[in-house]
Amino acid sequence: MKKNDWTWLSDMGEKLLPLVRKYRALLIVLLAGVLLLASGGMFRGGQERTISETSVEEPAEEGFSLTAFEEDLNQKLAAIDGVGRVELMLSLDQTEEAVYAVNTRQSESTGSGQSFESDLTVVSDGSYGEKPVTVKNLLPTFRGAVVLCDGADDAGVRLAVTQAVSTVCGIGSDKVTVLKMAAAS
Repeated sequence: MKKNDWTWLSDMGEKLLPLVRKYRALLIVLLAGVLLLASGGMFRGGQERTISETSVEEPAEEGFSLTAFEEDLNQKLAAIDGVGRVELMLSLDQTEEAVYAVNTRQSESTGSGQSFESDLTVVSDGSYGEKPVTVKNLLPTFRGAVVLCDGADDAGVRLAVTQAVSTVCGIGSDKVTVLKMAAAS
């Protein structure tokens, strides 16, 4: 390269220098923003985050599944001596419910009295998200059960099935009906 090849660069520098001086603060802020975006949160918490750490999520808690519960109870009832084939249907009175932590603040006004203000307590999950703090999960409550089985004409089998379903579901024996299953065609 000859010396003349670099003259265009020096001409460009002379033209840009006044602009750089005029907008120096804006350029510094812009450069800092680009650097922060390029770092990708690398310096958060004093530790470098790798791709594998950011992509791993906590497994979601499994909630109550009525179908899975009925299938499991069907298998247990079928194991009772004399029951034979069995089909179970459960009805729910109330579905599953989660109770979340709440912050409540009381403020006194000069006029009418007191007022209360509340908000949901949340915790950061570490990946730019928040989830509510769960105090407890209330399981569903059952309304009743109908059991169809081959051995329902035997009083001992009916009693055993009624007691098993009543105990597992937490309902009274008057809420459990055991009926004879129709012959397979």
